[in-house]
Amino acid sequence: MKHASLKRLAGVTAAAALTLSSVTALAATSDSALVKGGRLNLRESASLTAKVLGQYPTGTLVEITESGDEWCKVSVNGQTGYMLTKYLSRSSQNLTATVKTNSGIGLNLREAPSLSGAIITSVKNGEKVTVLQKSGAWSRISVGGKEGFAATEYLDFGSAPAGGTTNKPQSGKVAIVNNPRDTQVLNLRKEASLDAKVLAYYRNGAKVTILESGSTWHKVQTADGKIGYMMAKYLKATDDSAPFQFYLATLFNANGGRIVNFRSGPSLSSKILKTLPVGTVVTVVEHGADWCKVTVDESTGYISTWFLK
Repeated sequence: MKHASLKRLAGVTAAAALTLSSVTALAATSDSALVKGGRLNLRESASLTAKVLGQYPTGTLVEITESGDEWCKVSVNGQTGYMLTKYLSRSSQNLTATVKTNSGIGLNLREAPSLSGAIITSVKNGEKVTVLQKSGAWSRISVGGKEGFAATEYLDFGSAPAGGTTNKPQSGKVAIVNNPRDTQVLNLRKEASLDAKVLAYYRNGAKVTILESGSTWHKVQTADGKIGYMMAKYLKATDDSAPFQFYLATLFNANGGRIVNFRSGPSLSSKILKTLPVGTVVTVVEHGADWCKVTVDESTGYISTWFLK
């Protein structure tokens, strides 16, 4: 009788251990993304008219708790809200970094970009890791077949080789056009392809903000507000962070109308390039008391400041 009880107890214990093991195996790192395209509003609900809880610049890492085609529910800097999906990039940067902690002990790999995130494992000091998404405070990394989040300040990305430049500037950084000859120009293209439409041309020294970095093409925003793609090998990385002069705004009409005029210049007498429906999101390049220079659908023009929020 006693043996039967012990066998039953052993069976229960084994089952419990198996269940615990399965639960541990199911623990997954939360999804994440980087903000792209300027300052992005974090809203209280999934609506362009919802209260803005904060604005976050290009390169900010956010934790995605619910994913949707138009809106994602995210957590960032202790706040939870909604961001437009089209301004969140989940693409991997695949950078190499070395763990360097002040104390010499390991770096915690966590399930979420927060000190409250569960610890997956500890990464040894001096070990190399692959950085999938880099941000100021937290980065998503891969090491030893595991993915998670680690504090960026303890990751050493090294420097460019002597006499050379890196062709992988980080999102949120500034780069300058660096053609082989001063007489050449660099094409800004609509897509990441040599066959794509050319939007504009830029000479050596022109500054751009890196929105998304890649091995062959970088998605960039130019100083005049245009967004497109440039070949990575003709851009020289700088140590400057993007000035973040660009931010997103939503059109509304205080007079109750459903459209807003998009003009060629900062004047009521300037040509109306087209009309935009209320609720359209635009990128503000220059902010003025009465007029703002904005970009929308790859076009640049002016909208009255009073119609932007």
